[in-house]
Amino acid sequence: MVTDGAEHPERPTMSHGEVRAYLDAVDWLVDVIRLDEVCESWNQPSVLAHYSVGGVAAHAVHSVIWLEQVLDDTAPAGLREVTLAEFFGPNRVDPGAGDDRFAAALRSAAEAFALTGAALVADACVASRAGLANRLAETPAARPIPVIRVPGGQVPLHTYLRTRVLEVVVHGDDVACSVVGLETPDPPRAAVDVTLGVCLELARARVGDLGALRAFVRAARCAPDALRVL
Repeated sequence: MVTDGAEHPERPTMSHGEVRAYLDAVDWLVDVIRLDEVCESWNQPSVLAHYSVGGVAAHAVHSVIWLEQVLDDTAPAGLREVTLAEFFGPNRVDPGAGDDRFAAALRSAAEAFALTGAALVADACVASRAGLANRLAETPAARPIPVIRVPGGQVPLHTYLRTRVLEVVVHGDDVACSVVGLETPDPPRAAVDVTLGVCLELARARVGDLGALRAFVRAARCAPDALRVL
């Protein structure tokens, strides 16, 4: 069983830029959560169906806490490596008819966490962020991460971390947009670059290179919702 990068010094660790993009995104999320207007709207409905403002914030913070927890676990061995599109792609756009039990479980957990209050949710995020700062810099980029949506699947940390940046940026924006009239700083540029890169990769996997290109420059020829990836 592989436990950490110390046993595999030949494997490069995450780059400073990759780690910085993630940590800066988390810092931005915490700043959004701690805004007075967000705290005052915590129990109000958000722009996401069935989520409160606090629930969306808690969902974003859960992704940070989960990353710390998964890196504390023993790395999996013998799992099948999957692509970004396989575990984070079209299967998240249309999960199928009926209730998506996985999404419902995530929503329920987030809303329960949100009941602890904005201050505790933000503090939990800060605590996990502190633990991740050194851990991410020391962990091999190829360290396998198990992916829940693909049983028996794994992706390398450098791929998984890109999706974590997206989760923080997108849901931080969801929180900000849930409070009418709220003005917040834009997410960090590097984090947005990572997020858009993930979105483009998913769009190309979903509709092909030409389909994605047409969605940008020839809307009349592109498939409906060609750029919808989440």
